[in-house]
Amino acid sequence: MAVLRGLLIRGLLVTVPLLVTFALLRWVFRVLDSVLQPVFRWLFGNNVPGAGLVGGLVVILLVGLLVSTWPGRVALHALEAVLFRTPLLRVIYGGTKQVVEVVLGGRQAPFRRVVLVEWPRRGAYALGFVTGEEVVSEGRSVLKVFVISSPNPTTGFLMLVPEEQTVPLRMTVDEALTLVVSGGLAGSAQVVAQALAEAQADAEGGSA
Repeated sequence: MAVLRGLLIRGLLVTVPLLVTFALLRWVFRVLDSVLQPVFRWLFGNNVPGAGLVGGLVVILLVGLLVSTWPGRVALHALEAVLFRTPLLRVIYGGTKQVVEVVLGGRQAPFRRVVLVEWPRRGAYALGFVTGEEVVSEGRSVLKVFVISSPNPTTGFLMLVPEEQTVPLRMTVDEALTLVVSGGLAGSAQVVAQALAEAQADAEGGSA
């Protein structure tokens, strides 16, 4: 039963984003199709199959051309300023834009590596994603650690933690995101348990 549940969760994590994307694109193309078909009927006397798809591609190309100009960039910055000041739209637009920039734009992923930080109390740990590092002195640095909320990876909070107070993990960013976003239902925490055991053993060895 546990194996079936794990397979179900993993399947949902893959299929749900795909279905949502497909449904969104289908809706966009259907709206464009309903707008363009009357125009084509007026021009050619009948419907043109695939008008929504062609219209969607044309609109995307025109938007790309528009934002390549100075007035278009100014208008885009003004629109984004409004979106980022609107609570719900800020989360949706900001998260979507970040994902698209990483996947299509070749932008470096914002998370460099995964660590454990002691939070919200002593003896309890949270998965944190290192976004930067500040050198304080020779051999010492402070990590910028973003602890994301589960199950929404676009919200969370920033922690500034001395590097020696974090526990490094032999886990990829994707594996950690899967564990957090699924609320622990998907992914394995074995690496986390092993890292904590090693850290505890090192601490006991140092105090002996």
